[in-house]
Amino acid sequence: MSFTLERPLVFLDLETTGLDIKNARIVEIALIKLFPDETTDSFLTLINPEMSIPTEATKIHGINNFDVMDKPTFREIAVDVISVIKNSDLAGYNLASFDVPILTNELQRAGISYSLDDTKIIDVLTIYKIKEKRDLSAAYRFYCDKELASAHSALKDTQATLEIFKAQLIKYPDLPQSIDELHNLCNMRDERFVDKDKKFKWTNDEACLTFGKYRGFSLNRMAKENPAYLQWMITQDFSDEVRNIIRSALKGEFPQRPKNTINPSE
Repeated sequence: MSFTLERPLVFLDLETTGLDIKNARIVEIALIKLFPDETTDSFLTLINPEMSIPTEATKIHGINNFDVMDKPTFREIAVDVISVIKNSDLAGYNLASFDVPILTNELQRAGISYSLDDTKIIDVLTIYKIKEKRDLSAAYRFYCDKELASAHSALKDTQATLEIFKAQLIKYPDLPQSIDELHNLCNMRDERFVDKDKKFKWTNDEACLTFGKYRGFSLNRMAKENPAYLQWMITQDFSDEVRNIIRSALKGEFPQRPKNTINPSE
């Protein structure tokens, strides 16, 4: 390495029951501890989350309820986790916005007070975004091996986009070869969500809110217990798709989960 560690750096990755930071539970944790002398130690275990693992989560990480039924709970392995990460800094991919908050919540549930105030957080995803730009000039350089002169000139940008598209068709022979199929590829819905804006998420095949004080509540429940809130949502700055879903729910017509959807993250 080109830099010197002053204390161990622990690389962390979690598999969870979902993406909701507040309520997600860990089903697998992996830790690799890099010491200043460049030796490593690792810790890996499946975890019983003490709740049913949603099918949406299983489709992403492959861990189901049967896999964890006889595994320790997080409370049972929390001390082991602390022994690995204490007096260390943390690193990971999308660590700061996902893994660290979930780990912190799990430690709190386990009754363990552990402060990360003095812990340095290294997020590899952040470094990736900083160093590898994803603007049109970067795409032109990557696919066409040329520099984009007069960037942000409408005609030059459009010509470059055409060249990039042609280069993509050559570079990725498995891309669809028809406009209809390319349209479907570019507009795939994330199967975890009901709408494109991700205001409603599928939970046990029911459409549930993903935001606000009623996050996690199903549309069915809201229509029965708090229709006034749904009426208020219709007046807000949501997309036509979201408002139409709400209007239908108020009539007792609820979204039906498609049987064949594609999760672009898989």
